[in-house]
Amino acid sequence: MKSVHGLIAITFIAILGILSTGPGGSAYAAGTCEHRAAPVGASGKRVAVIVGNGVYGNGIPALPNPARDAQAVAKAMGALGFEVFLAGDADSASLQNCLATAYAGAAGADVAMFYYSGHGIQIRDENYLVATDATSKDLQHGFVPVQPIVDTLQKGAKATLVFLDACRNNPMAEGGQAGLSVSTGRGLARVEGAGAAAAPGAVQARGLMVAYATSPNAVALDGKGELSPFTGAFVKAVGTSGYSIQRIMSDVTKAVGEETDWAQTPWMKSSLTDELKLGGGQTLAEAQSVSNNHATRSLELLYQDSDKQAAIIEALKGLPSQSDDTALKRFPKAYLALYTAVQSRQIKLPVDTGKTILWTAVSPLDRVGLLASSADYQSGELDLWSTDKGKIVARLALETGARNLLFSPHGKFLAVSSSGKVSVLNGLDGTKLFDLPREGAVSMMDFSPDESRLLLAGDNSGFLTVTDVATGKPMIRIKESALGLGKVNASKVASAVFGGNDAICLRLQADLIRAQKAPGGNAVAIFDLRESRTTHLRSIDASIERVLCDPTRKYLIGASSIGLGDGLLEIWDLARDEMTEVKTTNEKVDGLDPSGRYVRTTDLSGRKGGFVYELATGRKVNLAAIPDGFQNSGPLVYNMSGGVVGLDMASNPWRDWPDESLFGPSLVQKAEAGLTPPQRQEVARDRVTFAEVATVP
Repeated sequence: MKSVHGLIAITFIAILGILSTGPGGSAYAAGTCEHRAAPVGASGKRVAVIVGNGVYGNGIPALPNPARDAQAVAKAMGALGFEVFLAGDADSASLQNCLATAYAGAAGADVAMFYYSGHGIQIRDENYLVATDATSKDLQHGFVPVQPIVDTLQKGAKATLVFLDACRNNPMAEGGQAGLSVSTGRGLARVEGAGAAAAPGAVQARGLMVAYATSPNAVALDGKGELSPFTGAFVKAVGTSGYSIQRIMSDVTKAVGEETDWAQTPWMKSSLTDELKLGGGQTLAEAQSVSNNHATRSLELLYQDSDKQAAIIEALKGLPSQSDDTALKRFPKAYLALYTAVQSRQIKLPVDTGKTILWTAVSPLDRVGLLASSADYQSGELDLWSTDKGKIVARLALETGARNLLFSPHGKFLAVSSSGKVSVLNGLDGTKLFDLPREGAVSMMDFSPDESRLLLAGDNSGFLTVTDVATGKPMIRIKESALGLGKVNASKVASAVFGGNDAICLRLQADLIRAQKAPGGNAVAIFDLRESRTTHLRSIDASIERVLCDPTRKYLIGASSIGLGDGLLEIWDLARDEMTEVKTTNEKVDGLDPSGRYVRTTDLSGRKGGFVYELATGRKVNLAAIPDGFQNSGPLVYNMSGGVVGLDMASNPWRDWPDESLFGPSLVQKAEAGLTPPQRQEVARDRVTFAEVATVP
């Protein structure tokens, strides 16, 4: 025989929107069975059987809290639309009579709930309620088995919830093991119910849930307050709008554990087939407020804790279970948080935090190059990391100051520049392939799309150099006179990038141009590597800071959208020799669509997400696929403590372009498919719900 303390059994359906209640209500007379009808207009049939036994004698110590516990729970359940049968300080006969009356009332109920507060005892793994006429000297009288109560309620109700609150230390535990066994509610078979699908907010779950005030075979505490720790936490949490009973019990467990310094931990087992919400759904406005909190927490997990999976889970909690296009528009912040988390690339490495990281580049082959400098910036080193192994695969010492590094578009090669030379490495294992001596620092490097060529520009030699990556030999060195632009200082070529594999797109600095085709202004041009000549020299606005080049060489684009404020796109249709000027506001140019049809921008105001502009017409097209406010950036690299080491400074539009076909419901489906079963249960328990409220014309 083993004594068990604190047995509360309550059977109920998951609820939404209950107000927390205190221990109010009038004291009941001993041995009575008070019947409280359900409030007028209550939805469905819900019945609660509540028992509070505290006035003991016959060698069993009295308990101060059960009467107040029972009244508090009865008040809470009445507010939720339950019909209540309340038995107080009942002996075995009056308890059985009250149960018989309640059984008749609970027949056919959507939800049946049984709650017990008082002494409990465990005999051969069976749990018993201790009636007020029980005696510590005779265990044959005054003990009411729990299992028949559960069985009877479960047969008549669609969903049954049992709470056993027995936190009282009684002398019957002497020489035995205190606490209730786990046998209550044995054989938790899935209970299926036929019928039409329930309306939003209606009872949908079937089955049985049994909650104990403390862990099996453990003693719970009576507490120092008006209510027991378990009941106090329950009546407070059960009123939380929109919470399922599963979520409520999670909060109750946490609250009781924290209040008792985890000397008492509630325990639960369940065969409920769905979330159970007793009070219906939240309003849409309430659900949106909760959803926004989930969205904020998701972004914190993503950017502060570098935990992508946790960020995805938190964002999903901010979206309803049926996340169609309409729902995503109603919960835009959670949708944005989910999109951001799914699209993000975050890398955590055991990086030495004492190093000064000047440059970070991330490869499509899951390699990370970190370019570090010495304290005086006169020397440095390159660490090439494997993200899957979490370790350095190669280290390159630099005898001169570190400047720049760049992976080729598919990660096959890595170029590293210092003040004295450029080194080209194998992008996977860091093996050095060749060095290219330089007369000064290289400010621009670019690989051709097919990775066969490397462009170097911006040193003091006045040359643009194109190197064959297979041999390490220069293919061509383009001096200023070869550009055919008149008097041009080649060191003032402001930017140079490949436009396909056989051409270089140039932006030339303003006041140094001396050619009739570009009088007194900035210019863009294309240098044809096959013909070794400059083509398509065009004058551009002085604000243009960047040149983009369509791989098909049909379009040449100048962009000035760096930072907030007004920007400008100048799109040259080279075949027709026509320019389309597009003014932008608070937009940053990301790059060209790989198909060569669009140029894409990100809205820096955080309101519109992204845009594309058709190169053929300059027409602006809103990217409906991308949630408002999305900020596109390359992968972030973190150290193990969560600090940001660096952002991919060589973001590659061929690689980092978000998957715009994956959005809306398909984005949610992808995110949910990546969850483990426990994570799916967590999301199902905590995600927002709301009830549609019909409006009267």
